[in-house]
Amino acid sequence: MEFGDIWTVVISALGGGGITQLVNWRFNKKKNQVELKSDEIENMRKAMADFYEPLVDSQNRRISELETENARLRNDMREMERTHQLQIAQLQEQILQISKAIGINAKNAIKQDKQKKNGKV
Repeated sequence: MEFGDIWTVVISALGGGGITQLVNWRFNKKKNQVELKSDEIENMRKAMADFYEPLVDSQNRRISELETENARLRNDMREMERTHQLQIAQLQEQILQISKAIGINAKNAIKQDKQKKNGKV
């Protein structure tokens, strides 16, 4: 093998390896940038989860408590409405009885007045 052939082989090995290395470096650079962005996004997600998760859990508990309290208050209002309806019905019955009693008394009083007038006249 001649000296020129050796140089050709060495130069082609270095050139081929250098180009391959350059391509690999460029590819790895993009890959590293993507991984870095992915890591940044994951870190941001974790930070947000650490910050907002307790707030969300607290709000969910509060909403649940408010829904329970709201349901209880609605049931109480329905019960009060039933009680008020019953009381109104009882008062109406009492008013009717009083009206009847007053009517009977008034009728009797008118009858007695007529009898007195008829007896005197």
